[in-house]
Amino acid sequence: MAFLTNPFFWALASMFGLVGACSVVGSQKVGRNTRLGMVIVAIFDFGRFMLALPFCQQPRFNLGGWHGLAGGIIFAAGLYLGLCPCFSIRPLNVAEDNMELQTSGFYQFVRNPVYLGELLWCLGWAIIHRSTIGVALVPLWWVSLLILIFIEEESLERALGQAYLEYKERIRGRIIPGLPI
Repeated sequence: MAFLTNPFFWALASMFGLVGACSVVGSQKVGRNTRLGMVIVAIFDFGRFMLALPFCQQPRFNLGGWHGLAGGIIFAAGLYLGLCPCFSIRPLNVAEDNMELQTSGFYQFVRNPVYLGELLWCLGWAIIHRSTIGVALVPLWWVSLLILIFIEEESLERALGQAYLEYKERIRGRIIPGLPI
């Protein structure tokens, strides 16, 4: 059971969840199962949650006591950005022809505010727990989410057509407002 204290085990578990997310947003059969989507999100988030915790052996950094405040602010912003948009969309479902394109709220600044929130809560959580590995893996999560976004965007273009293409032209930022990355 020593593997449970290894942060890379939890990172691997999280990546397994992300692979599952790609299958959900890219497959007509798998993508209609809301429960499966919820399980996959739980796997993706749980791994990233666990790897920063103190029982996982790793180097820890020191911000002179500011890690709790700085990490807490980033974590709270991430939860807000990640959860609020979920009430106006059906996250982790395959795009369907009858769905409505969401362009208000956070979606008027960035096309994927949920994923921005995911990255921020993960970074904040790692800072709170002074997790060097957790902070170092945030760019990997970002690249991984971009892969998921590419699959998701293809599905949205098929389902929503010109409306989504115009939205993409207007809102350049996939995860970070204004940046097409």
